[in-house]
Amino acid sequence: MAQARLKFPNRTDLSTIFSFAQELDYYAMHDRLTLEFSQPATFFAPFSMLFLACKLKSLRMRNPELQFVCEGHHHHTYPAHMGFFSLLGVEHGKKVGEANGSDDYIPITELTKEELFEEKMDQYRELPDLVQRHADRLALVIARDRKTNADMYDVLSYSVREVMRNVFEHSGATTLYYCAQYWPKSNKVEFAVADFGIGIRRGLATNPNFRFPTDKQAIEYSLLPSVSGKTHLPRTSNNWYNSGYGLYMTNRLARNGGNFVLASGTTAIHLSRKTKTNHETSFPGTALRFNMDVREIGSVEARLTEFRREGAEIAKSISGTGNRPPSAMSLLLRRDYEKV
Repeated sequence: MAQARLKFPNRTDLSTIFSFAQELDYYAMHDRLTLEFSQPATFFAPFSMLFLACKLKSLRMRNPELQFVCEGHHHHTYPAHMGFFSLLGVEHGKKVGEANGSDDYIPITELTKEELFEEKMDQYRELPDLVQRHADRLALVIARDRKTNADMYDVLSYSVREVMRNVFEHSGATTLYYCAQYWPKSNKVEFAVADFGIGIRRGLATNPNFRFPTDKQAIEYSLLPSVSGKTHLPRTSNNWYNSGYGLYMTNRLARNGGNFVLASGTTAIHLSRKTKTNHETSFPGTALRFNMDVREIGSVEARLTEFRREGAEIAKSISGTGNRPPSAMSLLLRRDYEKV
């Protein structure tokens, strides 16, 4: 029986977790892997927690016989409450989605495409409308009051909708995982989502104009306006269609006082307002984070207008985009959409 012991990182900065993900690949075909957790408890933000849990879960998906044994993990109460151990298959703490959540956090939660269809009439509605409904609920959990915290609500509703829509429309996955945290003292909010789909490079490659030899190139292009695996296809909706602006607009919003992380395959990219950092990693599917300073959000509607204008100019210089403009709905805030 192939057994191994591995120290779980006592830090969860991006460089550490991305390197750890690469290291884990070595143990994929082992029979038993013991994870040693350090004291004091490791600090987890939503993305680091979700990324590592999903990476470990992927090892079990590749090797269902692999046993995870954890040591020293009982004092890690926050990830236990959030469903971290449950996701990687260890019976400790709350199950995925079991915690009730609060004004300040959303635990690791599984969302399937089927769950979006809640009412009989939903079968006649377009998928992005159903995603929008779910995104609105999540935004309200963190923002608490739609009027008092209008900007926070708007940016969360828009961004969550776009990243979830991206999963269900491009990754081939029918299930995603997400979690979030709001820190009132620092006015920071972080949302993370992950899936086990085909990844960004394969997703873009469905468009003959966007076939790239590396994950790094594919991720970089995916963040540009009018780049999508489906922009070459005929439009199937007057309101919703794939214009390739979702990730572009979302990462621009996040970088306005925060940062944005996108990981897929062998590469992860971290963007802030003025910096771009590339990381080598290993992740099946796609993992994404947006982290925002609520005080810096400002008028979301004005920001979207600004980014749309700049994006249209950028798209003109990108070969293969067809310079397709953003879909009407991809640019609207929820309150505007309700008026249509």
